Amino acid sequence: MERYAPMSSSLPKQSRRTRWSLLAPLAAVLAVACGAQQNPPSGGPATKFVFAPRVGGEFTHQMKHLDEVTVPGSNFRDSQEWSAVWKVKVEDGGDKYLYRRRLAEFSVTLNGQKLLNGQEIEPKKAEIVQVMSKDGRVLDVTGAETLTEALASLVPESERARVKQEFAPERLRAMLAARAVDSFDEVVGKPAEVGSTWKAESKFGPLKGKTVVVDSAVGCGGRQCRKLTRVFDIDQEMVNDVVRQRVATFLQQKGWKPSAARVADSNMKVEDVFVVEPATCHFHDANLNEEGFVVLKDPAGASLKIVMTSKAESHADYPAP
Repeated sequence: MERYAPMSSSLPKQSRRTRWSLLAPLAAVLAVACGAQQNPPSGGPATKFVFAPRVGGEFTHQMKHLDEVTVPGSNFRDSQEWSAVWKVKVEDGGDKYLYRRRLAEFSVTLNGQKLLNGQEIEPKKAEIVQVMSKDGRVLDVTGAETLTEALASLVPESERARVKQEFAPERLRAMLAARAVDSFDEVVGKPAEVGSTWKAESKFGPLKGKTVVVDSAVGCGGRQCRKLTRVFDIDQEMVNDVVRQRVATFLQQKGWKPSAARVADSNMKVEDVFVVEPATCHFHDANLNEEGFVVLKDPAGASLKIVMTSKAESHADYPAP
């Protein structure tokens, strides 16, 4: 789902927008960008979401992600967990902003097997630079090739090809660009007053944004933030198709013909919440949770329940104001 495709050795590789969450991005878990609008002078309440990042200094961005498909009562498990810690600096590049993201920690666990513990990446000083326009648009993402090679060099040789594919430069660039673009499209120039709501435009695989709501005003590191929630419509048929792909090898091992399996029941729920400063569009927290199940039946009447879970968490720590 992602907004990331899990590393699965038994299934065809899927693009990040065709997994079952088809992890709904990474929506607010990397760079959150807003539109360049004018708010009241400092000290007054923000009336719109504005792209005005604080230049200089360094902040820490922590990310955690879980994507898992299981079949209760069996040993089938297609699971990937990863966590990352970025050290981020924002620089003024004249007609643009440069977000320099150095990967300080990165851990990966595949089906319970730990491939990276976290600290191995720090000596590599691997950095991605996200280039943003003054009005909050992604112009470029550089350095992805170096980061991919750094990650691959740290895992056992038997896993390098898979890591290079799952964390390929084009996927890293798409991830960063998508998160910024998703948030830009959703909040640019939108009202920051609590209770405001508008039509969502985002679409991530089977998830189509329906509405965004400014839920409440909250404190965040000595600053004022807004908690926003996003409601999705779900294309359940697309979810069902992806589930069949994720468990295709398992079905064949049970003697099923995957193409003949029909969906007897299914359900999926999504929760998407993020916390952002209206005056700058610096994000503080984001949580995207997806949970669901699909029940398949073969022509003989045998049934199988597949459970899906995807969780993406993100948190940023900024210097005190």
